[in-house]
Amino acid sequence: MEPPSFILFNLLLLGDAALQNAVAGFGASLDPTDTAIQISVIVLGLIFSALFSSSEVAYFSQENRNRFTDADRKLDATEIRVKSMLDHPRRLLATILIGNTFANIIVAVFAAVLTGNLVEYIGAPTWLIYSVEVVVITFTIVILTEITPKVLALKNAIEVSRSLSLFLYFFFLILKPFTTIVAKSALRIEHHIPKPSDAISSDDIKTIAEVGELQGTLRGEEREIIENVIEFGNTTVKEIMTSRVNMVAVSTTDTLEDVIKLIQESSISRFPLYENDLDNIVGIIHSKDLLPYLTSAKKTHQINWKTTARKPFFIPMTKKIDDLLKDFQRERVHVAIVVDEYGGTEGLVTLDDVLEEIIGEIHDENSGQERLYTRRKNGDYIFDAKIDLDEVGDILDRELTSDDDEYETLGGLVYHLLERIPEANEKTQFKDLELTVHEVENNRVKKIRVKVLDEEQKASEEPEEVPPPSPKKKKPKK
Repeated sequence: MEPPSFILFNLLLLGDAALQNAVAGFGASLDPTDTAIQISVIVLGLIFSALFSSSEVAYFSQENRNRFTDADRKLDATEIRVKSMLDHPRRLLATILIGNTFANIIVAVFAAVLTGNLVEYIGAPTWLIYSVEVVVITFTIVILTEITPKVLALKNAIEVSRSLSLFLYFFFLILKPFTTIVAKSALRIEHHIPKPSDAISSDDIKTIAEVGELQGTLRGEEREIIENVIEFGNTTVKEIMTSRVNMVAVSTTDTLEDVIKLIQESSISRFPLYENDLDNIVGIIHSKDLLPYLTSAKKTHQINWKTTARKPFFIPMTKKIDDLLKDFQRERVHVAIVVDEYGGTEGLVTLDDVLEEIIGEIHDENSGQERLYTRRKNGDYIFDAKIDLDEVGDILDRELTSDDDEYETLGGLVYHLLERIPEANEKTQFKDLELTVHEVENNRVKKIRVKVLDEEQKASEEPEEVPPPSPKKKKPKK
């Protein structure tokens, strides 16, 4: 903060009537004693103003404030004074500004009185003398008491703060009643002043990333990671979980040979343990916990899976995955069982699933990458029904999803369009795509054939079904 304009102080404090009274009080001749006193007060005011200005920069410089971050260092008396003032930054700033402003007012007032005497003594035009006085005082204050002291203090902040500690501490104490009121008043005013909002929205960050990719400063993978991080907090567990029907789990009645075979076939290291059915998950089996049972002496030993399993971790399917990541860190687990509002098992989600939302698909070196689609020679696609609809959109270069969708997979889209369990070879249409149920197993769609229609085909192959209704919210059972 800078002191107020002293030209304004002259105009406010010394109107025409005040100047006439000042001139009349001194007569037509200059009193050497009074003139010397006036000049001395002006010089002293300039010195005080320079000291306060240099103190402001020295005490509030980053270098000076960082010196007292180490609480174990023993401080001398000077450093104790400096630290005690820096511990109350609002009071300190108010002390400096009050002292600086008062010193500049004194300079302006006595300069005006001295100028009035010169006008009477010399007999020069009043407007000329006062114009010169305003210019001289303004430049003197700006150069000698503002710019120069602050530049010097900035270069030697520590030395200046130590040298001026006693001088400033004196005013810091005697002005405490005033500075405390000023500091508290300023704090209350700040609370009522609306703070500027310079926050960058997520859309702004995406735009910056896209521009960076176009300019070559970011690779495509880096842009995707940035966008994934932005969307990370808006993604729910339901969107990334492995569905109940795709879960690989161990029953409490399974034998050790059954579990070992399951590990070899699936290459999975953690399995939910259930009793009777999947709605009763009682633990998590870690494949490494089975190593002691693989010796020939223990292979035939009956295993109590409940004592071998670790405690399961349950979460609702509406949980955000950024919160889930914190839960994984806090609970030190890698697998969570997803339950619905009635406590039934909806699926499971792993730490890898969460991380894949940022960095993309992660595949184990020992497991082949599961291919969820193939392209036929005629241009059609055969998709696995469990493939994510966003991935289908990327493959077909189309926007297939919206924020209001209640489904995540291609199979879910087909169920939503038909609103019943489909039969093999049944067709439906979505946008410019023809969807044909290619394979059904146990009332579950396994494969879907997708054909991209051109305008003529869309007109001739328009399905008889009514357009799909808007997604409906599930109502809880009473």
